[in-house]
Parts: sequence; C-alpha cells; structure tokens
Amino acid sequence: MSKKALLTCFFLKTYFAMDSLRQLVNILHRFGYFRRICERLEVPHLSTFSRASQWFQEQGFSDWNAQLLNDLGVQKPKVVMIGRTALRSSLYDSQAN
Repeated sequence: MSKKALLTCFFLKTYFAMDSLRQLVNILHRFGYFRRICERLEVPHLSTFSRASQWFQEQGFSDWNAQLLNDLGVQKPKVVMIGRTALRSSLYDSQAN
C-alpha cells in the first residue's frame, strides 16, 4: 500500500473522528466509497495501519497533519497510540476518547 493511500486513510480517520485504527478498518470494510478514496480495493490488516502510524509519527507527519486539520477548521481529536503487542479488550475501542 502506498504512503499516499495510507495518509489518505489516516486523514479520513481524523476528519471523521474515528476512535481507533480498528474502527477505521471496519469502516473501510463496510463502505467501498472510502476504499476508493484511499485508492484501495482490499482493506489492509490492522497491523499494517499500526506500523504505518508509528512510521508517520517518527517522520513528523503528526505536526503536518495537525496543521492541515487546523487550516481546514477540524478539531484535533485525542489520539492514543497502542503498540501492536499490547493486550486490551475490545471495549477499549469505544472508550478511546
């Protein structure tokens, strides 16, 4: 999956205030329109989004994303990053705010 497509997915996640990467994956599975926006026919695995999120943070894309959303008038949500080896319950996704 291209970095551009991943960035588009993360932008959609933030713009629509999705609580978690798991919710993003579920939305992409349910709605083909969002997959087309992200230039994808198939939805990547949750771990792919997790690794990409970590890489984008290391590259400083969080600051760029925050500025872009601010320029568009979108409030920046609270984001919690979870390592791919973390143990958690599915209840966490609904409490990620």
